[in-house]
Amino acid sequence: MFKKMILKNKPLIFLLIIYTISHILLNNNNFYLNILNPFFWLIFLFIFYQQDLSLLKKKELYLTLIITFIFFILYLLSGFIFGFNKESYNLIQVLINLTKIFFPLYGIEILRYKILKRNNNHFIRFFITFLIILIRINFKVSSYPLYFLVNIISVIAQEMLFTYLSFNSHYKINIIIILFKEIPKIILPSISFSNWYIEGSFTLIKVLIIYYLYKFFIFKKDLRPYSKLSYILTIIFSFFLVSFMLGLFKFEPIAILSNSMNPTFKKGDVVIYKHTKNISLGDIIVFQKENKTIVHRVVGINNYYITKGDANNTVDYPKVKEDNIKGVYLFHLKYLGYPAIWLNELLSKED
Repeated sequence: MFKKMILKNKPLIFLLIIYTISHILLNNNNFYLNILNPFFWLIFLFIFYQQDLSLLKKKELYLTLIITFIFFILYLLSGFIFGFNKESYNLIQVLINLTKIFFPLYGIEILRYKILKRNNNHFIRFFITFLIILIRINFKVSSYPLYFLVNIISVIAQEMLFTYLSFNSHYKINIIIILFKEIPKIILPSISFSNWYIEGSFTLIKVLIIYYLYKFFIFKKDLRPYSKLSYILTIIFSFFLVSFMLGLFKFEPIAILSNSMNPTFKKGDVVIYKHTKNISLGDIIVFQKENKTIVHRVVGINNYYITKGDANNTVDYPKVKEDNIKGVYLFHLKYLGYPAIWLNELLSKED
């Protein structure tokens, strides 16, 4: 049966496997990203593409456009809270970026759609989704492992949604969702966002909402009252979880990367801290130092804050300014930070 599945999709599956491996190996190569990658998918579309004049149903189109537009506005507004990364407008670079996004996006979604429509098999769906996840994961290492983990989870959730929509509806929905997210940032480079983990968090919430709305109102596959309630509670919980990890509340988590505060807490623990500037001698504070976030105890106050790890023999240098302080330690949760740390360390070694 497995052999029959592979033979039925042999050209497209082998093509996707080869592309996935090449993409991972060459992902940091600018020539590949700017020229070879879009050219590859342009050739693919020329060879494999069959004109598809079918249109999305109006309710599917309207639902997708409304949700993606609302989330783009929310994402735009978040820039006023977390800041913008100002960039100069360059028409040539904008055109290059559009090409880099459009051809790979269109090619990957058509390839996914063709394979899924040819085969109603759970293994094939899982395998194709897994390969595309490897292609679309942003392997950027962050000093905030928990945020990095949110970004990875959001990509996995997005690709699971796209496979679900492609199998049950049409690949054009996926294209609309991604284009609505990427193109405004390309044609408006002056409002490019510096907090990339916010995008991952917004994507996660958007994926959940689109999935549940399509399932209830478009496909109408499960309309039992208790199922509706469970899905609504899942969306609410996910929203509050992501908001918490982004620090939108007064409390925020951070994964501990070293044993400098042993035995108070150790590497792999998650510290929950409160946003405040009211610091007293003996408090454990979270502060920024050379693009790193550190959690150490205040051992002296004299215009500046003198800090030291409980397991360290010397105080930190330089002294901490008030502007560098993010908050005060409240409590910690053992071992919950290890998955994020392992991912962070793995990617650091690869770089």
